[in-house]
Amino acid sequence: MILVISNIANDYAATLVDMFPPGTAVLITASQFHQSFKTGINVDDLLGSHIVINRKAIAVSDISGVINTVTNFYQQEFYYIDPADRGYVCTELNAFIIYLLTELPCKKLNPPSVRSLTGPSVHKIEWVKTAHTLNIPVWQLKIVNGLCVNKEQPNLKICLCTVVGDELTTDNIPETVANFTRVLQRVFALPYMSCCFVCDDIGKYYLKDISFVPDITTDINRRAILNYFI
Repeated sequence: MILVISNIANDYAATLVDMFPPGTAVLITASQFHQSFKTGINVDDLLGSHIVINRKAIAVSDISGVINTVTNFYQQEFYYIDPADRGYVCTELNAFIIYLLTELPCKKLNPPSVRSLTGPSVHKIEWVKTAHTLNIPVWQLKIVNGLCVNKEQPNLKICLCTVVGDELTTDNIPETVANFTRVLQRVFALPYMSCCFVCDDIGKYYLKDISFVPDITTDINRRAILNYFI
């Protein structure tokens, strides 16, 4: 069973679930959590525990993959909880899902961290430092009080490179950009990595941004994710 973690605002999550063989993937959202998800997890025997999703009992040991498409759940998704309790419930559920996904011994795209349901959720300063150590040029970056304040430059030549497992999902990617992206993917040890590069007037590429959250809005990305798990 593949768990797809998303929210009801992402129409493509259900599309991704339907691409898997019938009955082998299921969608989990915070907005429907009270109706679709029940469990009694035994922390001393996690793999011996069961969860019930959409009224179907699933052994935790039968969960073969996790696809995380959100960094965390938000209070607004818990409309069925008393407003005074939503903050607490949201925090507890995020913590529970991070624990569950962390402990599952299966493929994860991307695996959770203590700060995010998917990927390391590192600040720009952190991945900029990593890029510098790898001799990957970084586009000009101005940060004030921890916030990026660079002005958008609409005429920039942008190159987006996404890799799922070993598969590049963007055509006609310059070899330099592809190599930089694969190096970053290996260093962060993640199956999914999407890097945004800027090209200057002389054809040199600079890293502008990194995303650790799988983008499932394109058919080619969804198919690459499907290939990764099947």
